Amino acid sequence: MPTLLQNSLEMPGQVVRSESLKRVMALARQVAAHPAAVLIIGETGSGKEMVARAIHQHSLRCNNPWVDVNCAAMPEHLVESELFGYEKGAFSGADTQKPGLFEMADNGTLFLDEIGDLDAKVQVKLLRVLDGVPYYRLGGSKKVKVDVRIVAATNQNLEELAHIGKFRRDLYHRLAQFKLEIPPLRERPEDMLAIAEQVLQQHCPESRFTSDATRAMRAYSWPGNIRELRNSVFNAVMLARNPQLEITAADLKLQPQSPQPESEAPLDRDLGDFEKSRVYSALERSGGNQGKAAQALGISRRTLLRKLKSYREGQVEAPVGSMCVEQQRYYRVEIDTPVTLLSDGEMFEGTLTNISIGGAAVSMPSSLSHGGTVKLRFTLPGTGILAEIYGRVAWANHEGEHGIQFNEIPAGIRGGLQEWLHERMKKDGWHAECVG
Repeated sequence: MPTLLQNSLEMPGQVVRSESLKRVMALARQVAAHPAAVLIIGETGSGKEMVARAIHQHSLRCNNPWVDVNCAAMPEHLVESELFGYEKGAFSGADTQKPGLFEMADNGTLFLDEIGDLDAKVQVKLLRVLDGVPYYRLGGSKKVKVDVRIVAATNQNLEELAHIGKFRRDLYHRLAQFKLEIPPLRERPEDMLAIAEQVLQQHCPESRFTSDATRAMRAYSWPGNIRELRNSVFNAVMLARNPQLEITAADLKLQPQSPQPESEAPLDRDLGDFEKSRVYSALERSGGNQGKAAQALGISRRTLLRKLKSYREGQVEAPVGSMCVEQQRYYRVEIDTPVTLLSDGEMFEGTLTNISIGGAAVSMPSSLSHGGTVKLRFTLPGTGILAEIYGRVAWANHEGEHGIQFNEIPAGIRGGLQEWLHERMKKDGWHAECVG
């Protein structure tokens, strides 16, 4: 039976005010009734998972499992076993049989976020499963057949990746039976203001944004989209003089974006330092999205990649390499630090074994359920910074290792963590300040 939620484009907790997002949600509701695979395209933080959940909620599978996984957050050597499961004895530490995420999502929806980061070997097996071919668990001899609706999401240009051989072309066409593109937040001012109001009311119900704060938010480009907006409002609430009364433009600390000249003319072959400056600036404004940066510069993505490679090779005193914003997000530092986890009212002690700006790995005797919400509490080594971060269990194995994907990190902690990670990048020979 369809639920009452299916009569509305907006579900609890969602903000859909702009006409452009209303059109996307209407298409999501329309395609939800069909079994086709859906590929959702949009910048990081623009709301792709929200649209994916809407597709599930409006479908005939709404009362069956919803399973989501971030392909970029899973260690490469665990991707296949997590998706397809494994048999007892398949590898060292496989003490029991484990069903994969496909089995967990049987008769429901499997959301594959950051699908562009999926390993090539797994892409082959995924294609066969999408075509309805039964598969073996890792180390298994009995085939498993599932009925799963796939919704995938990416902030990359999969069509271009397929064209240059970085992503299987046949898998791309199988995933993109229907495509939905999410407009960035800067093109949805109605949504932006409504989300900002929602976050403000959560913390200070009687407060309001001043007119100059509203103008500042409208003038800003929000490269981090919804995540950045939520962080900015929360940070303003924490640091404002009178947060219970009002939030001003000064509290938000946003820099208005002036019109950029990048699209005036394509880049020539060699423009020295000026060219480098424009390239790095375009990458920074696009949040590390090379396709959008190339478009703004008036060159192809392949040309942009070639230029970036030449910049790195031409640095006489260059360190090991340069990291773009997107790469920095997944840069992990191995550590050995005590951590306390709170989950479902229980407290667990464990060890933080590595950390990035997007998540962490934790080793502990107990096993937490996949998808569960946790709160991590630890002291960042050598800084004295006590961090409390909420996250979600993205993966776990029977050896007590867990992958935690962070939710929104409080602004003060995020700044300290980023600075600490950048220092570690320098020690490891990476250049973290520039975007390359």
